[in-house]
Amino acid sequence: MRVLIVMAMHAEAEPVVRELGLKPVETPPWAAPVPMRLWRGQIGANEVDLVVNGQDPETGLDLIGTQAATASTMLGCEAFKPDLVVSAGTCGGFAKRDGSIGKVYLATDRVWYHDRRVPIPGFEQMARGGYPVADFSEVGSRLGLEPGVVSTGDSLDLSAEDSERIEEVDAHAKEMEAAAVAWVAGLFGAQFTALKSVTDIVDGPHPPEEEFFENLKQATENLAANVVGFVNELGVRT
Repeated sequence: MRVLIVMAMHAEAEPVVRELGLKPVETPPWAAPVPMRLWRGQIGANEVDLVVNGQDPETGLDLIGTQAATASTMLGCEAFKPDLVVSAGTCGGFAKRDGSIGKVYLATDRVWYHDRRVPIPGFEQMARGGYPVADFSEVGSRLGLEPGVVSTGDSLDLSAEDSERIEEVDAHAKEMEAAAVAWVAGLFGAQFTALKSVTDIVDGPHPPEEEFFENLKQATENLAANVVGFVNELGVRT
């Protein structure tokens, strides 16, 4: 199996690259203008490729959100022709659904957008998404991963409208890339899943922007360990 891992922030990706022993590869000439960066490796029988969104040329900050994730997944799918695309990164969790700092969710059911509201028949459904997730429940069970529904939006805060959409699908993880990655993966005929590690509790007492930085190291370490475990377990999937 050829696996493509799509990640937003260098802080999220660095431990994954290190633990998987991935090596940097040159960006294809046709993609030279984009800031995305690529890595490649071999884990057992599986070829593993990784793409990171890179840094914004104007601010020097990590590119986050669906715009960059779409471009990264397009680049990775065209360059590597994966069988499986994994959106890996951090997320907000929910105390009401037993979310806790450092918990890692394996996506289940479908991934959704919660902040794209287009109240026109047909367009509304398209904007919501609902992109299918491959069933890796056996792998998740062996690793002790928590199954969870993932919901995507481009804002860190939570509006009343976003909250309503998230509650409609009983989402466990609120994040900023997965639905975009899933859409592109589907266009290329690849399977999709997501691994998301909790940095902040959306319905908790602390502002998410404060918790994010306080818990980023713990969340990324947990994420890396489970991404490595997931890739290794793919070789024994039944």
